[in-house]
Amino acid sequence: MLSKVEQKRAKSVFELLQEATTQQVVKDFLKEKGVHFSAANWDDMFVSRVMPALESTKLALTDLESLLRDVEEHGRQHIFLFKCKPEDAAKILSEKRVMQIAQTQGFSNLLSQPIYVHMPDEPEIVDIRLKTSPNGKVILGLTVKIIECRESSKLVDDDFDQLTARRTKVWEITKKRAVSIAHLSNEGLLEIRVASRDNSTKYHEQVSELIRLTNKFIPIGSFEPISLSKAKATLHEKKPEFDGVVRYTSSTATNDMGISMNLSAANMSNNLMENDGSAGAMREFLAKKGYVTGSNIWFIMPDDTTNEIHVILNGEVNEFAVKASCTPRDYSYVLGKILSLN
Repeated sequence: MLSKVEQKRAKSVFELLQEATTQQVVKDFLKEKGVHFSAANWDDMFVSRVMPALESTKLALTDLESLLRDVEEHGRQHIFLFKCKPEDAAKILSEKRVMQIAQTQGFSNLLSQPIYVHMPDEPEIVDIRLKTSPNGKVILGLTVKIIECRESSKLVDDDFDQLTARRTKVWEITKKRAVSIAHLSNEGLLEIRVASRDNSTKYHEQVSELIRLTNKFIPIGSFEPISLSKAKATLHEKKPEFDGVVRYTSSTATNDMGISMNLSAANMSNNLMENDGSAGAMREFLAKKGYVTGSNIWFIMPDDTTNEIHVILNGEVNEFAVKASCTPRDYSYVLGKILSLN
């Protein structure tokens, strides 16, 4: 029997799942857990499927929380990569150190149980977790999650009164919950994963704020950016090696004289590099001291060629973007491929 606190927690987690993913994803999750999954709508799913499964222990509340982490922490993000020495990472990841900082900062409770907030007034740390090896002896990484409320405006009416010579504009304000992540691995790889914005491609302020909030746990002074320039070049210089692995839809390049080249496929379903003309033009440009500045690419998943993860490689030197939501496994594959290109 769930306690009142657990019932409230289950309701909060499920409400956030409604915002973060689709009914089908949750149905597939319930099916995998051996729980009846058919439902007319979200409310029906929660009342007739999820809550009875939790009450009968066919489903654990931690399972539901893990699903939320999976669907809201991967994809729809701009990722900024940094690195430090593994020995420095080991010091930062010391369990004793992390616990002391959490206690000093008033976050001790987050080490054992995240909190579930919808849209806080200010960006807020809601989850701090150390991942350990199966035997519990090795700390593999640290994840800090931040939730913030973002506002965007859309012009919905623009009226000009000829008599008064006055123009009246009406803007519709939309609020959106945004999830950002700072993750440090024991190998020294730091990912600053900022939730994508609807109306901007610049993320300097968001990255700075995320670093400020997490700096006690992950001191940015210990890290340096990982340049992805080589990865961008490798994608084109060794293009034949990526047949069936990467699909290209646009590429940009420039040279030291300020001359730029921009190649784009007719639509997102085409492969730019299957065209001999465009592939040859890019090859010739790069051969004459040009360098790639950006690529719009799709990683084809090896176990399911119908599943493609859309990635943009541009912006800051250490930045790439995953355009849509994806599974932790898909995200890990993409990250590994990008780092291997480097």
